[in-house]
Amino acid sequence: MKQYRAIIFDCGGVIFDFSPANVFKHWAMVGNEDPNTLEHKFKFSEVYLKFERGEIDSSAFRAHTLNMLELKINEEEFDRGWNNLYGDLVPGIEELLSDLQDDYRLVALTNTNEIHARKWQIICRPLLHYFEKVFSSHEIHARKPERKAYEIVLKYLDLAPDDVIFLDDNPQFVRAAAELQIKAIQVNSFKQMVSDLRNLGVEVRASHGL
Repeated sequence: MKQYRAIIFDCGGVIFDFSPANVFKHWAMVGNEDPNTLEHKFKFSEVYLKFERGEIDSSAFRAHTLNMLELKINEEEFDRGWNNLYGDLVPGIEELLSDLQDDYRLVALTNTNEIHARKWQIICRPLLHYFEKVFSSHEIHARKPERKAYEIVLKYLDLAPDDVIFLDDNPQFVRAAAELQIKAIQVNSFKQMVSDLRNLGVEVRASHGL
């Protein structure tokens, strides 16, 4: 069976839970608006993509988003709502990382931005020591599914693509990794992820209820 040498983890949906709806609920509460209306108005525009690549700063992103939503709230409440996205760590993830760390190089590749990074770094603090490096889109100036994002990680690892496993909940990002010959797994649940890793010959010693 193929022996893999490194595993790339996505963060949101793999390491921790998240809910975009919670962003709009907070903004709506503060701004006395309807959350469904705000969510409908929000577009993942080129400005959003530039923010995730670190090409514009948080002030420019806030101004653009508030204008798009026709919303009047202050900077503090904007950031609090933007970071209301995050939930808890996925149950079992720390045990899994502990299982894997002795046999595989572990890194993370996440689409994020300078506002979100302040929050997820706190949430993930108990786990960060398991990762050799975390590649954040706003720091490497490339985001999934752009080829450059994966190539930066592969160059760092100095491994062939087929020596690496990639875990992500987004099917588009999984397809992009597979096109580079990385063994990519779409994560739908923690249990399914562990099962798929085992099917690839990855030793997971903890039972994780399987």
